[in-house]
Amino acid sequence: MKRSRLALAVAAFALVAIAATTMAAGSGSGSGGNRRVASGGAPTWANVAPIFAEKCAGCHTPGGIAPFSLLSAQSAKAHANGILVMTKLGRMPPWMPGHDSPAYLGQSRRILTPAEKQLIARWVRGGARIGGGGAVKPVGGTSSAPGTTMTLTSAQSYMPKAAVGGLDDYHCFLLEPHLTQDAYVTSAVIKPQQATIVHHVILFEAAGENATEARHLNEASGGKGWTCFGGPGLSETHPTATSADVDRLGVPPWIAAWVPGHANNALPAGTGVLVHAGAAIVMQVHYNLIHKAKRDRSRAVIRFAPAATTKLTPLNTILVPAPVELPCPRNVHSSLCSRDAAVQQEVKKYGYNAALIPAGLLYICGRSLADYPQSPASVKSLSTSCDRRVTRPLRIYGVAGHMHTRGYDIKIELNGKMLLHIPRWNFHWQDAYYLEHPVDANVGDAIHVSCKFDNSAVKQPLVNGRLLKPRYVLWGEGTTDEMCLGLLQAADR
Repeated sequence: MKRSRLALAVAAFALVAIAATTMAAGSGSGSGGNRRVASGGAPTWANVAPIFAEKCAGCHTPGGIAPFSLLSAQSAKAHANGILVMTKLGRMPPWMPGHDSPAYLGQSRRILTPAEKQLIARWVRGGARIGGGGAVKPVGGTSSAPGTTMTLTSAQSYMPKAAVGGLDDYHCFLLEPHLTQDAYVTSAVIKPQQATIVHHVILFEAAGENATEARHLNEASGGKGWTCFGGPGLSETHPTATSADVDRLGVPPWIAAWVPGHANNALPAGTGVLVHAGAAIVMQVHYNLIHKAKRDRSRAVIRFAPAATTKLTPLNTILVPAPVELPCPRNVHSSLCSRDAAVQQEVKKYGYNAALIPAGLLYICGRSLADYPQSPASVKSLSTSCDRRVTRPLRIYGVAGHMHTRGYDIKIELNGKMLLHIPRWNFHWQDAYYLEHPVDANVGDAIHVSCKFDNSAVKQPLVNGRLLKPRYVLWGEGTTDEMCLGLLQAADR
């Protein structure tokens, strides 16, 4: 299949990861149980268990992203001192948006109140008494979104294999919902089987000729899927030279996504992502093989509501990427610090087209290499940004940001108004955030994404227990590369 050079420079943006078509799995404020403690008495598990069930157990569950379970009194007691430290510092439950971010749906269910922190502290300092010690279940595990639930997975499991010279494998799997009529996706829960090696999962709609090609690719592999760096790998979705001005940069519609730390699954009430009758779904999984490869058969639990009888506002994903040009520290002298060498490494790991992405980003954002000093005094606060002009009236419902491990600050703004600011970025705690009050954007308005990175020696990715050597870092598809991406969930109005 032939691809235009700029097209491929831009097409790979879809693989990001990011994020960002899902929301709010938690339930309301009632978590059950008795949180009241008699005056002078030490709290027991019965008093704190409802807090853990409502605000912690969604991640702290067997097989979850958290390192231990909080479904039992015994496990909570064993980790009581750590729980006290992390809750006192406000690090758990993780809430990444800064104080200058707007209010988001479900925010109160993700943050401990001062009273809840005090109760947990009293429980720990009182000896983490178990009492009756009954098990708890995560609150909010079911969705109230309209529609019928369907579980989709690939026909076979897959053993990831890293690209030549790299640590990453992008593999696409065919999912068949067998829709006989158009339907809205109102909730999507993506469940990686091997979360330690999955960097991200994105579900794309493949309709028309895209569906035909996806089925042919899957059949040719014996039902094992296909390699798909740079998006779902379907020829009709490869953009043309004019695609730089298109919101989705030429890729097919996103249905849903999963990234480490993701907790929001249902879209805002009254909205959905439209999937057409007869369409296939392509599930792109990015495996990062810093950890040992394991056979994986990730699945998606999707709720579909018939479009003919369910009147919803259709949402689309808008991608706003910025260039990534991170030079080495001044005191590091290595062939790895050459930008040309960095480009050649991307060719080796991901193919020739990946090497076009940095140039495509500079073009899209109206930048040049002169805007990125090649030998700055310090590499501890390297910045980048990009503006995208709104081309049609929009209503913005949700927002997400995406970087890798060297990033530490990301902002997404509309005409200077903050939509999302994550001042302490943590790759392992990413999510999408839906605005409590959707924001309207008009033609000509500017969507601005900005990121800060630290490329010093101590901030390099850790692989097999060792920090990698500093190198020149470009926008790249691997976890040890970098990205700067803003994502919006918006509807035309």
